[in-house]
Amino acid sequence: MEAAQVTTQVTPGGSPLPELEVPMINTMVTCLGSEHRKLDDHILQLALAATTLASDPDALTANQRAVEAWDEIRRDLWSHLQIEDGLVFSWAEAHHAISGTLLDTLKVERQEMRKLVAALAALSSGVGSEPQTASDRGVFARALLALAQTLDSHVERYDGEVLPSILRALFHSSVALRRRTFADSSAFAEEAASSPPVTSRLCSSHEWPAHCV
Repeated sequence: MEAAQVTTQVTPGGSPLPELEVPMINTMVTCLGSEHRKLDDHILQLALAATTLASDPDALTANQRAVEAWDEIRRDLWSHLQIEDGLVFSWAEAHHAISGTLLDTLKVERQEMRKLVAALAALSSGVGSEPQTASDRGVFARALLALAQTLDSHVERYDGEVLPSILRALFHSSVALRRRTFADSSAFAEEAASSPPVTSRLCSSHEWPAHCV
């Protein structure tokens, strides 16, 4: 299909939205919602492991569990956040699908997340990729707890505010498209009904045999 033939929809901000973009965005929202449910389990395991380690930094078993929980989280975290970046900081911001206040909150949250991940990476970058001293393990546990809390708030905010706002924007776009399509169809039907038959129009502008008229 030619690019010029792609049907467009209108978002709340008034920007044109290609029709083929609607199912793509809807699929991304559904995917993120599913991933958040999985992430909830990982966050819980991370919080439990970090709490146990924080209460006893000398416990090597607790440290191992905390490291494993951290590895489980970070394995898929960045790819997940990249999808969110594309959906929220690119698409939703450009189409005014979420409020400026919420967008600012998400940006601050993302900066905090990056700081915590960088700190955890530094703490677990030693021999064996684990904090080596009890003091390091205590700092590691507190950073894990902070990350778990940030991720928990992140998931709650996305599922409760961000993703529903994007779905509402898609809904309004679909409604606008249906109304415009109906209006165009009605206008075409009215024009067709008020126009004389093709043969009559031709006869009015040309000299045709009498039986034509």
